[in-house]
Amino acid sequence: MFLRFVIPVLAGALALDAQTGPAAVRLAPDQAGCVDSKFLPKLLACRIDNCEKKDSDRRDISVGEDQKGEAINTSVEGNSRSVMYECGEGTTPASIVQQAASALKAAGFEIPYRFSDAEASLTARKDDLWITVEAASRFYTLTEISSTGPDFEAATDAASMAEMMERYGHMPLYGIHFLPGRPELTPDSEAMLSEVVTMLSDHPSWHLRVEGHTDSTGSKLGNMTLSSRRASAVANWLAAKGIKRLRLDPQGLADMRPVADNSTEEGRNKNRRIEIVKIPAP
Repeated sequence: MFLRFVIPVLAGALALDAQTGPAAVRLAPDQAGCVDSKFLPKLLACRIDNCEKKDSDRRDISVGEDQKGEAINTSVEGNSRSVMYECGEGTTPASIVQQAASALKAAGFEIPYRFSDAEASLTARKDDLWITVEAASRFYTLTEISSTGPDFEAATDAASMAEMMERYGHMPLYGIHFLPGRPELTPDSEAMLSEVVTMLSDHPSWHLRVEGHTDSTGSKLGNMTLSSRRASAVANWLAAKGIKRLRLDPQGLADMRPVADNSTEEGRNKNRRIEIVKIPAP
C-alpha cells in the first residue's frame, strides 16, 4: 500500500561521518505551522515533516478484509487533516503501526483494519472520527477525518435512492429487516424492496452487489453464514419481482465492515444491514 503523499527527505538530513561513513539520520525540527495530532502524537524519535488540511474531503478507507485477504474499503466524507512524519533510522513500518495501534486502542479507538508487510497501515475509529496510518520505510502519514456522511436513511423512494447511488456508489438499506438470527425477510421490508425494484427498472444497465452485514456478536463463521443467506434472500426477492438475477451479486461480509460502534446497541443496529453497491457489468 502506497502513502498518499511523497515525503521528501529534507536536504541536510543525511550527514557523512569521516570515520564510519554515512552517519545516522539527523532529524530536523518539526515543520513550522504544522500541529501534531492530539489523538496520536508523533512517535518517539520522529518529527513532523509536512501537513495538509482539506474541507469536504472524501476518501476510501480500508475497514476489513474479504475472504481472499483483500482490503475492503468504504467511502468517508468530512473535513480531513493529514500530518506526515519522518522517523529515525531503524524505524520500520511494522513498528510504526504497532505503536499506533497500541496508543489508539488505549485512547478508546477500535481498529477494524490492520496490515503489515514491506509497508503497513491501519484504520481506527471512535464515534464519527476516523484515523488512518500509512507507513513506508521510516515515514508515515496520519490522517484524521471527522465524518459527515450522507443521510442515507432519508432516501426511501426509488428516485432519492438512485441519486444516492449515482453520487456515492453505494447505500445501506435500513428499511430491510429479518427475523432475529434468521435469513427470512419480515413483511415490512417489502416497501423498500419494491423501491429497489423500481430503481433498477429505471436504470437497466446497473449491476449491484447485495451485501449482507452483521454486528460483531456471535461467531465469525455464524455471522458469515447468516450475512450470506440474508444477502441471497434479498437478491432472490428482487429476482422474483423481475430483476434479472445476473444483475445481482449477493455477498456476505459478516462484521468485517462496521459503520458504527459495536459496543453499543445503537451501533450494532446500524451494523446489521443490507447494503447495495454499484459494480461493473460482468
